[in-house]
Amino acid sequence: MTAAPLFPFRQYDPLVGPELTLTVNRCLEGNQALEGAPAYLFDIRLNDGLAIGQIDLRIGHGHSLVTYAGHIGYGIEPAHRGHYYAAQACQLLVDVALDHDMEALWITCNPDNLGSIKTCQRLGARLIEKVKVPLWSELWRRGDREKLRFLWQLRPTANLTVLSGHD
Repeated sequence: MTAAPLFPFRQYDPLVGPELTLTVNRCLEGNQALEGAPAYLFDIRLNDGLAIGQIDLRIGHGHSLVTYAGHIGYGIEPAHRGHYYAAQACQLLVDVALDHDMEALWITCNPDNLGSIKTCQRLGARLIEKVKVPLWSELWRRGDREKLRFLWQLRPTANLTVLSGHD
């Protein structure tokens, strides 16, 4: 039996914005990552070097990825919330996503996560629906029962079929 081919991760220099810098912390093969999607894990730092959080970009279009887990996951340290750093970090990932032919990204969050909802709104992502997390999902085992699904079009001309979580 042959092993599955490794995902062809690419090398990225630090992604630098006006306030933040993202640096690749590590890459996870699909068998190591949420919902089996290969992922880039970035550290989020203020441009003075202070670490304030992390952001993940998951690559692929599998049903559970786009319906429950989402392409992007982020966390900002509590002391640094309220400065729109999560939205800025998402913006810095756009070129990486486009480099992987991803012209639209799904972002999911729990319905009570007002900070993530505001981040999605700030990005211009469109709320598509609320879905129930299935019992078999890793997210269910983590305690998540429902997810809001937001679609973030990276290119306005992206011709994308909106997948419903009800298929």
